[in-house]
Amino acid sequence: MRRVLFFAVLTLFVLSLFACDDDNSNSEINTVSRAELTEREEMILLSTADQSFVFDFNVEDKYKEVAVWVEKYESGNLVGEPNYVFSMEINKMGTIIFSIPHKSEDSGEVLSTISINSDGTTGKGWGPAIMPKDDFEFVSGSNPLGSISVKDKMILASICYSSSKEGISTLSTDFHADMDSHMDELKKYDVVYLLRSEFK
Repeated sequence: MRRVLFFAVLTLFVLSLFACDDDNSNSEINTVSRAELTEREEMILLSTADQSFVFDFNVEDKYKEVAVWVEKYESGNLVGEPNYVFSMEINKMGTIIFSIPHKSEDSGEVLSTISINSDGTTGKGWGPAIMPKDDFEFVSGSNPLGSISVKDKMILASICYSSSKEGISTLSTDFHADMDSHMDELKKYDVVYLLRSEFK
């Protein structure tokens, strides 16, 4: 029942975003950027999810599909291959939402959700369960580069967990700009989840 309620609220939220989609048409072409949410939209997300990230995209006609997935790293090493890639056909503009619903006391795993909306069509899928140990500190954040140019396998957001008692910080701007050259940053954390996307 909680899962149905969550999806109902999430669907209403996505529809409310697209009721005001004219602002998205002014964004740069071939970019993905963090969505500017109203206070009401932020309140809706807070009432349904522990963590959420919302992005607007604006791409050329040649891009017909977007894929979104989560990669998990433990002590800097990729754990398996993402088997929860969610993709959908798109038409120029749209919104991507990644969220982790609130966990109820009687529930087991809490699966993350990925929603994509473009041209009036909304697709939803389940992502991986994100459940670190209770004694871990965590930080999360969207890509700090602002408008992210569309390229292969972009990093949209991250959630980082550490058992360190010395405090932790988010991944650097350099990491987001060139992940391959800054993989050592991931070793500072016990677990890192990266939300990534690719336009095709």
